[in-house]
Amino acid sequence: MIWNPSPPPFQARLAVVGGQCRKVGKTALVVDLISALREFEWTAVKITPHSDSECPVNGPGCGCLPHEHTFAIREEANSGKGDTGRFLAAGARRALWGRTKTGRFKDVLLPLVAALRDDRHVIIESNAIVEFWRPDLLLMVLDPSNPDFKDSARNLVELAHAFVFPSPFAEAESACPVLALVPERPQFAQPLGSPLLRGVENLARQLLAASDHPSTCLKSGNPAVF
Repeated sequence: MIWNPSPPPFQARLAVVGGQCRKVGKTALVVDLISALREFEWTAVKITPHSDSECPVNGPGCGCLPHEHTFAIREEANSGKGDTGRFLAAGARRALWGRTKTGRFKDVLLPLVAALRDDRHVIIESNAIVEFWRPDLLLMVLDPSNPDFKDSARNLVELAHAFVFPSPFAEAESACPVLALVPERPQFAQPLGSPLLRGVENLARQLLAASDHPSTCLKSGNPAVF
């Protein structure tokens, strides 16, 4: 399936961070971007899927049907608590946590648009959002040491503006299929815990400062690792 997302239906500039699988370093990259680009006064959003048995509204044991309680959005109030708290601690103006049931991601979109109507710069940690909204900046985290690669993540590869690698390329021998998918666009080697690379920061500023939402994602670029 090829995704052909539309521009987001709100005034804010949109950055999205996706990744090949869970726990690959997406949240860390969002935190780094918020901290490095504080002048954007970010609203940061994390969207996570839940199984039908784990109600996004009331939690496990709710007993709701698959078409009931399909999503929830919560605004974080405590910096440092959980991933959304990390967003606030890094300097985000607001942080939202969206949860959806499997197969009901679309249900959260209109409420999320309403929640973002007064914001100017939004950063979302999610793969699935790019099925619907075309971001001004899309960074994808790929770990050369990890062979796990979600099917949903494969759709992001051709849409991404750049790729960030949290593990050294020397660890890529057992995960060659991951690197084989990467097109010739900017690539940045940034181990977890290291400061945000200037190249990533400059690319983010360039794309988020553009006067109009781009009609297409980057189709060319130097494949060199920075």
